[in-house]
Formats: sequence, C-alpha cells, structure tokens
Amino acid sequence: MPSANTEDLRRKFLVVQQQRSAPPNLSGDGHAPGNTLMMTATAGAGAGTGGGLGAAGEPERTHGGGAIVGANGRPIKSAMKGHQRASRRAQITDSPPGSAAPSGRGHSRVGSKTDFILPPGHKEEAVREPSAPTSATARRGHSRQASRSESIYTLRRTEAPPWWKRLTLCNYSTGDKFEERSYRMVVPNHTVPPKTPKREHPNGQFVGNKIRTTKYTLLSFIPKNLLEQFHRVANLYFIFIVLLNWVPAINAFGKEVAMIPVLFVLGVTAVKDLFEDRRRRASDKRINNTTCRVYDGETERYKRVKWQDLRVGDIVHLSNNETVPADILLLRSSDPHGVCYIDTCDLDGETNLKRREVVRGFEEMQSIFVPSKFVSRVEADAPTTKLYRFHGALIHPTGERVPISTECLLLRESRLKNTDYIEGIVVYAGHETKSMLNNSGPRYKRSQVEQQMNIDVIWCVIILFILCIVGAIGCTMWLSSFTNFPVPYLPFEVNANLEGMWTFWTYIIILQVMIPLSLYVTIELCKILQVFHIHNNIDLYDADTNKQTECRAMNITEELGQIQHIFSDKTGTLTENKMIFRRCVVNGADYNHPPSELEKMYSKPGAPAPPLVPNDTLMSDMALLTQGSYLTPHAQRIQEFLVVLAICNTVIVSAAPHRDLMNASGIIEVQQQQTGCSPANLKHNKQRQKLLATTTTTTTTTTIVNGQQQQQPASIPVDRYMRLAESRSVTPSPPPNLIFAMPAQSHQPTLSPISSSAESSPNSESESPSPPMKSKALSNSISPTGRAKAAINSKITSIATFLNAKTQGKRLKMTSTKSETIYRTADGRPLYEAESPDELALVNAAYSYDCCLLNRSPNHILVSMPTARATVEYEILKILPFDSSRKCMSIVVRRTGTQEIVLYCKGADSTIMPVLSPCPHNSPEGILREQTQQQLDRYAREGLRILVMAKRTLNSADYTDWWARHQEIEMSLENRERRLRDSFAKLESNLTLLGATGIEDRLQDGVPETIASLLAAGISVWVLTGDKPETAINIAYSAKLFTQQMELIKLTARSRDAAETAINFYLTDMENAKPTSSIGYSQTLRRKPRALVVDGKTLTFILDPKSKLILPFLRLAKRCASVLCCRSTPLQKAYLVKVVKEELNLRTLAIGDGANDVSMIQMADVGVGISGQEGMQAVMAADFTLSRFRYLERLLLSHGYWCYDRLSRMILYFFYKNAAFVFLIFWYQLYCGFSGSVMMDQMYLMLYNLIFTSLPPLAIGVYDKRVPEDLLLKNPYLYKNGRLGVAYRPHDFWLILLDALYQSLVIFFVALCAYGESDVGIWEFGTTITASCLFANLVHCCIEIRSWTVLHVISIVVSLASFYLFSIVYNYWCVNCFGLPSTYWVIFVCFSSAVHWLVILLSTVVAVLPRLILTTVRISLCPDDSTKVLLHSQRERSRESPIMGLRIRL
Repeated sequence: MPSANTEDLRRKFLVVQQQRSAPPNLSGDGHAPGNTLMMTATAGAGAGTGGGLGAAGEPERTHGGGAIVGANGRPIKSAMKGHQRASRRAQITDSPPGSAAPSGRGHSRVGSKTDFILPPGHKEEAVREPSAPTSATARRGHSRQASRSESIYTLRRTEAPPWWKRLTLCNYSTGDKFEERSYRMVVPNHTVPPKTPKREHPNGQFVGNKIRTTKYTLLSFIPKNLLEQFHRVANLYFIFIVLLNWVPAINAFGKEVAMIPVLFVLGVTAVKDLFEDRRRRASDKRINNTTCRVYDGETERYKRVKWQDLRVGDIVHLSNNETVPADILLLRSSDPHGVCYIDTCDLDGETNLKRREVVRGFEEMQSIFVPSKFVSRVEADAPTTKLYRFHGALIHPTGERVPISTECLLLRESRLKNTDYIEGIVVYAGHETKSMLNNSGPRYKRSQVEQQMNIDVIWCVIILFILCIVGAIGCTMWLSSFTNFPVPYLPFEVNANLEGMWTFWTYIIILQVMIPLSLYVTIELCKILQVFHIHNNIDLYDADTNKQTECRAMNITEELGQIQHIFSDKTGTLTENKMIFRRCVVNGADYNHPPSELEKMYSKPGAPAPPLVPNDTLMSDMALLTQGSYLTPHAQRIQEFLVVLAICNTVIVSAAPHRDLMNASGIIEVQQQQTGCSPANLKHNKQRQKLLATTTTTTTTTTIVNGQQQQQPASIPVDRYMRLAESRSVTPSPPPNLIFAMPAQSHQPTLSPISSSAESSPNSESESPSPPMKSKALSNSISPTGRAKAAINSKITSIATFLNAKTQGKRLKMTSTKSETIYRTADGRPLYEAESPDELALVNAAYSYDCCLLNRSPNHILVSMPTARATVEYEILKILPFDSSRKCMSIVVRRTGTQEIVLYCKGADSTIMPVLSPCPHNSPEGILREQTQQQLDRYAREGLRILVMAKRTLNSADYTDWWARHQEIEMSLENRERRLRDSFAKLESNLTLLGATGIEDRLQDGVPETIASLLAAGISVWVLTGDKPETAINIAYSAKLFTQQMELIKLTARSRDAAETAINFYLTDMENAKPTSSIGYSQTLRRKPRALVVDGKTLTFILDPKSKLILPFLRLAKRCASVLCCRSTPLQKAYLVKVVKEELNLRTLAIGDGANDVSMIQMADVGVGISGQEGMQAVMAADFTLSRFRYLERLLLSHGYWCYDRLSRMILYFFYKNAAFVFLIFWYQLYCGFSGSVMMDQMYLMLYNLIFTSLPPLAIGVYDKRVPEDLLLKNPYLYKNGRLGVAYRPHDFWLILLDALYQSLVIFFVALCAYGESDVGIWEFGTTITASCLFANLVHCCIEIRSWTVLHVISIVVSLASFYLFSIVYNYWCVNCFGLPSTYWVIFVCFSSAVHWLVILLSTVVAVLPRLILTTVRISLCPDDSTKVLLHSQRERSRESPIMGLRIRL
C-alpha cells in the first residue's frame, strides 16, 4: 500500500507536470487553472498575482514572496532585465525593459579589489543581453559581489560540443554558442515520486554530481592511450615502418623484431600515463565520497548522501565551514536577514568573504521555511564557464516569476562562512558546475629547447631521405651495370628501376635509427626525474608554511634556465602582504607606531596581524577635555578619525562560533535561549564588569548567567554531541585568524561543539579572570594594550547579549535568565574577517585605541567609543563601494537617536585631497592640509601605503534629493557606469580632512638578495604594482630593484602625444650620450645603468595599438636594467608580458600570488605562483609553485641552469650516437652493391638504442652537474649559459653530425682494413663494428660528463654489461630465433680473436681522440666562464693550508 507521503508526492508531481506543460510566457493577471497550489491556505482572489488574502484577510504566504511578471518576452529575459520589487501584499507593477532594481541602503560592494582597466583597442566579447546589469542588491545591506570582470577568472571558454554529443543536446543550434543555448528547468526532486524512471524524471536529462577527471577507464585505456600517442608524428612514422616491413618485397627485418622499438616506446609511455591517471582517480574518489545532507521527501528529513549521489533538484543543507558540493540556489539561511557568506578563494583566489542572499521574497520566511512545501520550479541559464554570470527565474505554482541572479547562487568548491547553516536547491551538478567547466587541467607548453630539437629532427628526416635516395640510385646503377651477364648472387632476372624503388623503402627501414624515436621517451623520463629532484630539494622547502616547491607543467623544466625577463607582482609576492599600522597623521601631527617585541611573536607565516601598541601621545591627545568637561576639537577629530577606521570598510565581526544545529536524525534543533536581561540591565552589567584577560595561545569561552561572568569549559551533553558529530559531513577548517593560535591537532569529535567549530581550538585552556575593578583604576595600573584587552571583555559580553536578544526575540520565548557564550581570539580581540589586510589593519588599529567595531549587520553598525566606554549605533544609509577608477570608498551613516547624516570616506591621497572643501592657504585648515601633505610625502618615501580619511556632514534634504537622482541613474540604461561615478563624485565632494594612515607591507626575507642575484644574472626584472609611484619607488630601492648608481627615468604622461614625446626624448638622449671613460683603468668604457618608472595612465596610451608606441617603449625599456610599472591593472600586466614575449622574442617568467596575477601568469612562457595569503588561484594557474619569492633564485640559477644544460647536452649526444650508428650501416652499402643488406645482427640493430645505450643519456640529463650549486649562487652571471642559449645552438647539431660522420668512418674502415685479407664472416665483422661503435659512444659520453658520481659509473658499466650479456645469451641459445639469420656462437669467436679486441681499441682511440684534443685545447687556451669558475675554485681549495685553515701565499 502506498503511504500518505507517497500519495502527496504524486499529487504534487502532477501539479508540477502541469506547470511544465504551461506556456512559459505568462501574463501578470492570469495563470493556468491548475497552477493554484499554495503553501498554506486556499488561494484567494489575488492568487494570480501571488499575493492574495486569505479568508481572514491576512496576507497569504507562499515560499516565493512577491511576483514579478514581465509585460512580454521570454521568461528568462524578464529575469535578466531590471524589475521593481513587489510589495509585501503583492501589488505587482510592470517595470520598463532593462530597468534596475533600486539599490537600497547598505553595503553594496559591486566591484572587488580586482577591477580592471582594459587597454585601448580591447574589444569586449559580445554578451547576450545588451542592457546594463541589474543593481547589486535591491534592499539595504552590504552585498559582497565579486569582480565585474570575467576575463581573469574564466580559465577556459566552452566551445561547441562534438557532433556525437550535439545529437544528445536539446535545443542546440549550430548558429549559437554552446554556452548560451536555451535554458534549463529544474523541479524539486521531493515533488517527484521516488521510483520514477530516469527517462520520465523531469530532471533526468541533467548530469549527476559524480566527477571524473581521469582520462581513461579500464576498457578505454589501451585504445585511448594508443590514439593519443599516435598524435605524435614520430610514433606514426615508426608504425609506418613496422607496416612497411610486412611487405614481402621490402622485408628487411624480421616482422617480430621490427616491432620491438615501437612496442617498447609505446609501453613505457603507457605505464607513465597509467600512474598519472591513478593519482587523478584517487583524488576523484576522495571528492566523490565526501558526504553532505540532502532532503529526503519520503521521510521528510535530511540524510547524509555522498557527493556523487547528489542530483539536480535536490535540496541540500550545509553547515558553517562546509564546502558547497554543487551549484546551489540559496533558499534559506540561519541569518534572520536571509544572507550568508562564502569564501571563494579556491575558485577565484579572492580571500574576501562574498555575501549571498536568498531568493527575493524568501527573506521574510526564514523561520517558517519547510523543504517539503517548496514546489516552485527554477528556470536558469544553461551551464557556462563564467563564474559570475547567472540569470534565471523562480516560477511559483501561481505562475509568478521571481528573478534570480549571481547573488543567490553558491558555487561548487566555495566554503560557507559566518553562517550556522543554509539550505538550497541544486541547479548545476558535476561537470556542469562552473568550477568544473573552468577546470582546464594541466598545461602543456613547448620549451625553446624542444622547438629547436624538433627542427633538428626534421633535418634528420631530410638526411635520412638523402641517404635512402643515394642508396636507391646506387642500387639501380649497380644492377644496370650487369647488362651482358647475370647479376651475381641473383639467379633470376631483375628490373633495375623497380628494384631501386623497392630498395628505397628497404633503406627507410634499416636506417630508421636516424629518427630518434627513443629520444622522446628519454626526454620525458629526464624531465620527470628533474621534477622529482626539484620537489625533494630541502633548500626549496619552507618549514614555516610547511610547503615545498611544486611543478605543475612537466615539460618546461629546461625553460627555467633560459629566462630573460621576469615580471613580478609586488604585494604578497615581494612583500609579506601582512599589513601593519605604522603611522598616522591627525591635525597635522604625526603619530608613530614603531616595531614592538610583540610583533616578533606574530612574525610566523600564517599568523594573524599582531596587536598594535598604542601611541601614548595619541592616547593623551584623544582624552583632552575643555573646561566644561567636553572634548577639545583636536580630541574630537581624533575620535572621528578612529570611527572612520572602524566603520568605513567591509569587515565582518564574528562574535560567537557558528554551530551545527542539525542532529543525526536530520532535524534542526533550535536551542531555547534564555533572554531575560533587558538592554538597560545589560548596560548596567557592562559598566559594572571590567575583566582583564591574560594573553594565551588558545581561545576562551565566557558564559554569562544572570549577569555574572563565569569561565567554564564549552561542553554540552555527550549524547547530543555524538549525534551532532554523526550528522556533520565535513570537518571544519580553521579561519585564517586562528591558524597561528591553534595547536596542530586532528579533529576530536568527543569535545564540545565549540571545539569542533572552525573558530576555536580543540584544546581550550581555562582562563582565570582577574577580579572586577573600576575602569579608572584599571587604566592607571596596566598598559594601553592591556587596557584595550580588558575593555573588550565587557564590550563583547554586553553587546553580544544585546544583539542576541534583539535578533532572537522574535522567534524564541524569553525567560528570566540569560546564558550566552562569548567568543574571542587568542589575544582578546574580536574575530574580524576582512576583505583585505589593509582593512584588517585599520580596524585593529581603531580597536587598540578603544574604538571597537562590535557588530555589523546589513543596516546597522555597532561601535564602542573610547569616551566613557559609550556604545554607539550607526544606521547605514548607503555604501559607495570602492572601485579602481575612483580609488576610494565611502559610507553614509546616521547615528541612532540623531538626525545628523554623515559621509565618511577613505581612499588614495590623489583622490581625496583634490575634493576637499576649498579653503585659503593661510587659514588654519589650509595650514593643516599642508602639514598633512608633508607627512604623506614622508610616508611615501618610507614605502608606506597611504590612505586619507575625510568626512562630510550632509543636509537631510540634500541627501534625499541626491538619493532620488541616484535611484533614477541606477535604473537607467545609457552611460550607466559613467553616470554612477558622476553621482558618487557629487556626494564625495567638499570633504573635511580628518587624517591619514601609513601602513607598512614588509618585504619578505631574502627579497633584496634574490633580486640582486637575478639582475647580476643578466635577467631584466619588471615589477608591476598597483601602488602609487612614490611608494613603489621606495619599495624598489629597498628590494634592490633600483640602486643609487642607477639613473631614474620617469614616464608620466596624460596624453598620447606627451607619452610619445617623452619616449623619443629619452631614446635620443641615450643614443647621443657618450659612455663615461674611467681614466687610469685602461680606458674602460662604462655606461651608467638606468631604471624606468611608468604609471598606469601612461601605459594606457602606450599599449594602445593605434598609438604605435609599443615598439619605441620596448626599445627604451630594453636599455634599462629594471622597470617599475605603477598603478597598473591586471590586464595591463598580461598585455605587457605579451608584447615583450612576442615583439622582442624573449623568454618571460611571471610570478604572482593573487587572482589579479592569473592573466599575467598564464601569458608568460613560465608562470610561477606564490602560495601566499591571497588564495590558490595564482597557484592553480601557474607552472611552478613557490612558498617564498627568495626560492626563485635557487630555482632559476641552480635548477634552471642544470635542467637546461643537462637536457641540451643529452639531446646533442643522442643525435650523435644515432647518426654514427646509421652512417656505419650506410658505409657497408658501398661493399654490398647497395642491396640493403646489413652486416649487424638485426637484434643488435633494434636494441642498440633501446637498451645498450639508453642509460648514459639519462645519466647526463638527470645527474650531471656542470657547475656545483654553491658556485652557481655565488656567480650568478653563469646563468647566461642558458639565457643566451649557449649550450644548444643551431650549429651545434651540424658539428655533432660531423663528429659522428668522422667517427663512423674511422670505426668502419679500421675494421675493414683489419679484416681485409681474411676470411672473416659477415656476422663477426658486424659484431666487431657494433662493439667498436658502442665503446666509442661510451668514451664520448665520458668526455661529456662533467661531474662523476656512482650513477654515472653504473650507467657506463651497465651499458657494456647489457651488450655482452645479451650477446652471450643470444648467441648461445638462439640457433634460429624469430626467423632471423643464425648468429650462433659468433660472440664467442670474437672473444677468442685478438684482432677483434685490437680493432675495438684502435678504432675507439682514433675516433674519440680529436674531440678529446679539442676539448683540452679549448679549456686550456680559451675556457668559458663555467670552466674559469671551476678552475678558480680548485685553486682556492688547493691553497688552503691543512693547519688551522690558514691560507699560505707564496
């Protein structure tokens, strides 16, 4: 018998099916008769519009809120166009096409810190909707939206699918892009009967959530791997050789023997690919087996389900710090305002929390949302790669359409933060999620060495064809010479021309060794081993961060040794990206905050920002009172300055840990909180309690019961927590603020839920609170830092209690007692989560002076003021978000209880100073500004990051008029962005200066030494930063990018003509400048090095292709040792890399740590990511990963030098030994009538490259060190060996071929002369030549080896042993193997012949002697730099006295 739940599901499913059959274009005043299913009471007259009144006249509630119905057009279009928000009682008004929802008061963060200025001439990709985007938010509250620019975050664009997939895609037309085809309709799965077949399921056509990044399956491995390997031309060539050998007329080798090289190479490559694929499979298995909670319609509870079993249409429940398993539309949040926060650093690299909000109309129903009653459909875009583009509509059963956008979507791989739990419906799953569509996989780049090698391989093919043609012509001529008598050894008539053609193909087979098939396998093995040694180099391991250097692109290791230009980001790459509040200026007075001993405790990477030690002078100036016990104007301005630091930001306060409220049964347990204390009593308790907290390395919990503060372990009943632990699917990760304070332990599920939270330590030690004392006595007895810590205890205690009572009172019954857990970090500070380290430094600085940000809600900010410990609440009226063009951020607030409206603004000095209210220069205000400007110039010279604070008091009427005009602008379509900036500028004018700050971003350890070494290596270093020129120049001097001996050239132009004039002037000056002569030093001519500084505005004109200034600028930059680009945008960085790489044909390396560096990293020949403080996007886009910038020196100067030198010499050696072997076979054709006969055994011919000579090239390519590491680091100029491409030049290939030609002539004709008059057999003659060639190749290898190790000796010994061991076994056992001619006992005959050994000795010596002599003469007479360094090092060591380490000079 079907259950009642099943019957209810079937009834709902019928309704949903009727919805799906209804036409999508619904009018606003009518709906389908069947679409009347409501969530509560029966629909009234207003059901068609979604509002309706019930029988009692109360507004009826549905899960969806007000309805938005477009006048006409497609449904999805109405979602993308603008709309006006319906009222609570669902009075629906049509909105004009493209109108934007009014942006309400609150924190509307439209752009993030990565806004981009496109270079002139850049054409944007046409998007589907021509209208302006909708407003960031439609109501008050700070909306954390990601960057508007998609170019930097879209790693891969979706192209049209293959034809076989295109057949299965519905609504796909070849004229449209795949990513913009049609839309999808998602139905909640709990409304569908459980046993519905997949073909009949409304969501059945969507892919599941199981991911597979592996290339192969068990069945597809062999065919797919072979297909991939056959993409290589060399492999196809050898397959062709194998097939050619099966032609009877051409058959040169045994059919089985001819397959040995191909099978060996294909097998080795297949095994390597198999191991790589197994690693990907293990990663996929771990991800797919992660669990989450999904709503079960039958049991009406949540149950744990593996990620791979998640389906589109499922409703998912996530708790704080859980990772989002799929792209989810947000329907419910634990926040009463319907908002949540996510961390997307794994997606776009941005560590700032982004705000997401529930679908419009659901925010009022957060406390009554029931998943079983949600039956609305979701209409959304088809899957696309664009992370921050999402449009659609939520269609309610009444036909109402509520638009949805990116603000409602939680992306897969993002992490839930600062929210107890959320619930949402899966819209995209598995490989259709945006993160998986952007997973482009590993990068494959071709290095300069590989490109040169491919050219030389082509030359080998040409030489092979020449030899084959010569052989075919020789065969034809030889056969044609026998006209009057039969051809010897041929008892039948032959056609000379036809036989010559067949002989050509025979030569293709027997001379195939000329094409180095095994070279590709050897290079891959070399690079794998080189990467292994880079990974396991202890000198590249950072113990502080526990990270090692990683290589993500396996095929460009040698490119590390050929870098000519380095493009580096500054913040986070050269600097720590740990901002420290160092100086501030208020009223023209400078207040310094020098480094303290406390900072050393927080110097470890990953540690939170150190507490600020207050300046005593500032503390006393802030407390100055007039005779009437009022603050002086100077003190008032200081306090207002601190208020700007505290509230003009996007910082979020976490006052308490977020708990998982769902038990193992899948039910949310709402903890009944006792809230009996009134705000007045709380204020009295706050004034009565002042506790001093001692500094520890763990977090603490403080419980207030009936107004009394008690320290207690954070614990709850064990059985409840065991259920809670079972229900949790992901162990939460610690937030960045607490990594330093928490001991490294695994998650312990037996502890309290607070301990299991990410915001607390697994082992919380109890703190003994100090006894209560009066604030005045406290302030006189302890330091300012201790005073601030003591104040925060009472502040957080009372305020958190007040806020909890305020927000929870609507839903929970108040009782007579109060119990609230208060949470704080190790040193007593609140847990602040900031968008950037700058904002965190400012908020912490304000906190140190008792101006504490206590709470931030979408509409209000709560601040504790330093005066009398008063708590002030500000109402947020409007947020003017930061963007790169305005370079400032503003907030409009009204203090609760007053009608005064104030705009607080912070931004760059170049933005704020010009918009200050006019005043005479000799007035007090003018003098103050002049003093402030002097201090700002001083800050810039010290390399501090500058922010200026200002305010403006607004008239209520003026602000209302501005608000009305601003709303109209937000709803407009024409020039919307420009008009918005103009509107912001009207409000951000006539400001009053409050002060300025100087924040220090310290250089990483070893940065100056690293840059100095790179410059000494001849590498041109460009630093690209967004800082102002003064600050960037000071950092450049500190980092030794600039030196005092350099001539500084500044390019600052405000027009194209000015930029052209400046560039031409400097170029002419350089060309006409005569080098200075140093008299007395042999008239040595020296030129003074130059450094170039260019700002972002000038780059805009230079990078414009129409300006034709790129080449002149590059000529100017090429003559400068270092280049510093200030105020540059991410796309400008990438464009600079592109023009340098393409126009100058130089090898480039880009290094950065943030998402704004991704474009630059991907554009460069080698991309290096710093795994720092700004997420993992730069690391994921990079070819190599470093934990610190200083490791770049060792990576390039030692490993880069070695990789390039080793691989170059190994490739040349490979060409040499193959060519020498082929020439030996060709010389024999002169004595066999060009018949294609071979004097060597066919097994020797096939195994010579694969086994006998395979190890020595590996020994050279992996373990040979031309120069030791310590000498490379001491002498950076040795890097020019790879930078200039000295080790592998185009003519080196021809020199190697000449050497191979000479050695082959010596080996063949020495043996020929030795056996000339004897009756030696062909196989004995061939075996002697093979052994002689092997000995000559190995001796040649010994000359090439620069540093002998055990591995080098083993490779030589194994090569010789493998040849003789195989010969002995093969000649002893095989009388007639594989159908080959018998060479039985030949090797033993050779062993007993003295001629055999004498030929080997003589031919080897004569063959290798010229190279040995030339090498000796070159080292003795004209040694290269590497040889000079080695000889100098040896002389230094020989002069060392064995006694006491003294140096004896004669």
